[in-house]
Amino acid sequence: MLDHRFRVAGAAVLGLALAGCGASATGATGGVKIGYFQGAVAGPEAVVAANPELAAKVPGKIELRPIDSGVAGMAQLRAGAFPFVSGVGNPPLVGAFSNGTDVKAVFVESIDASGLAVNDKIKAPGDLTKVGVLVGSTLDFQLRGWLASQRLTGKVQIASFASEAAEAAAWKAGKIDAVYISRSFLLELQKHKARVLVASADVAKLGYAAVNLLAVTSAYAKQHPDVVQGLVCQISKAQTLVKGPDVGKYVTPASRFLGVKPEDAITATKSYPYVPAEEEGAWLKGADGKASSGRLAQNFKLTGEFLVAQGRAKSVPTAEQIAAHIDPSFWDKAQAGGCK
Repeated sequence: MLDHRFRVAGAAVLGLALAGCGASATGATGGVKIGYFQGAVAGPEAVVAANPELAAKVPGKIELRPIDSGVAGMAQLRAGAFPFVSGVGNPPLVGAFSNGTDVKAVFVESIDASGLAVNDKIKAPGDLTKVGVLVGSTLDFQLRGWLASQRLTGKVQIASFASEAAEAAAWKAGKIDAVYISRSFLLELQKHKARVLVASADVAKLGYAAVNLLAVTSAYAKQHPDVVQGLVCQISKAQTLVKGPDVGKYVTPASRFLGVKPEDAITATKSYPYVPAEEEGAWLKGADGKASSGRLAQNFKLTGEFLVAQGRAKSVPTAEQIAAHIDPSFWDKAQAGGCK
């Protein structure tokens, strides 16, 4: 899906070094190719790429390749355009491995900031009649999960849109009474007297979190574990740094990859809900140390059910299949002093 870090699509290829095609990260140029999203929030991959003190600790030169949706990014990964995707949502990732792409989630970056915007006629969930959402996205996943928790499945019409701009316009025109939409659009709709009936943080507590991840092909992780380890370490560090007093120092150079002004990137990044380091482990594995009992595995199971209901997967992956696509080992090593 389209990741919702206030991102916009980009067609140009940006990077720190020129490179040839293919997914190898240690070829003649030593390039580390990463599919990423542009937009106001500085993703951790952009922060790492733009700051030499961080980038130098990743073996190879980082090359950022813009993508406009998680689904498109996973398709490009499978085709060999790059071995990593940063910020990919749970539906595109689960959809990819459910349909044969051998890919692993190695780090949980953030939880989407979004919400259900309603007009002044909607006072409670039972008042909803027609809700707009970006079709097949993590937002769609969250909305349907929340409606199920409210026992409103089948009682509320879901209007599917190909873009968030279109659903926002439909709400402004009074064609729908609510939209489940990302924060950038949510802030704009609030200027038009929209009220947030439920926020994504509340929906996430029900198990329907819109999770943004660092994913890598299994083959690449096996062949280049040092690169994966370096990225996990430095992406984690970048997320901590942008929440500190030197946010401007780290985000300003990253803004050249985002397509926005530095001041806008700084403002958006400071408030973005990156997963705190102290919570990372619980996402990747449970108290028993197994990926199958972690929060991410639970999320992937619910995501699989969503994909089957949408006709995008034939069956819900088993606990064993889900665990095979979550690799906590790089985070474990990082916590054990494995970072440079």
